[in-house]
Amino acid sequence: MSKLFGFLAVAVLLSAVVAGCGGKLEDTYVQTTLRDAARGDVVSPSFKYSFDTPTIIGSANNVALVRDGNIIEFFVGDGIAEKTGQLAGKRFVVHARKYFTPYIHFVVDYLVAGADTIQVGEIATQLPNTRSAAQFTAPEEYETIDIVKLTPSLPDLRGIADKKFKVAGAGISWEQVGDRWSYSLNLKNVRFFIDESNDAMLAIMNAIMNEGKTFEGGVQYTSTPTSLPREYRERFRSGGNVKVGYILYGGNAVLISM
Repeated sequence: MSKLFGFLAVAVLLSAVVAGCGGKLEDTYVQTTLRDAARGDVVSPSFKYSFDTPTIIGSANNVALVRDGNIIEFFVGDGIAEKTGQLAGKRFVVHARKYFTPYIHFVVDYLVAGADTIQVGEIATQLPNTRSAAQFTAPEEYETIDIVKLTPSLPDLRGIADKKFKVAGAGISWEQVGDRWSYSLNLKNVRFFIDESNDAMLAIMNAIMNEGKTFEGGVQYTSTPTSLPREYRERFRSGGNVKVGYILYGGNAVLISM
């Protein structure tokens, strides 16, 4: 992921004894900051590091985003969102391994909080593609439209059917609308439900929401809510579903497919 502000810390070796199934597993991790681990300023022969109470800015299922000043990286692990959520407000240590493909990220082995050890472990996860936002140009099919004029009116919504378009300055929220919980992309006069299943992209949207930032990117309009009554659409400003194509975040363009 991209890099945003940061601080330096002195690295020390930590011999971590963690409880595992059927006994004890002893391993040596290098205790350091995310900045030093990500940039390679502190060397671990086995690429194993520990982080003291890292700042998790967003998470979803098996992916968490960790910030150290201007450094943001993906941390991957089985159920990591739920497991770190249980430690909210507590001091804990993350034991993780540094991976280099498709780019630098960390696979979490254990979370240690006092005398409690939570095993995390690997799980198959699709990380999105990233490239420098400064070198990214949105594909031509992503149109620039006047999103201020979009409303829950069906004629307005039919006018963007299946279109890909750019969005800037939109809020993201996680909320219940009617009988549905979803991430929503909130424009001035209409909201769109975000149709996304990739954990990393969801974690980014969660981070945008948690840090009070706005969505900058491109979406495709995928469904017009023709079955919803006008009263419902107007009450909830409901405009149907969109699929995220790319997000401009932390100096990068982050995308699953284009």
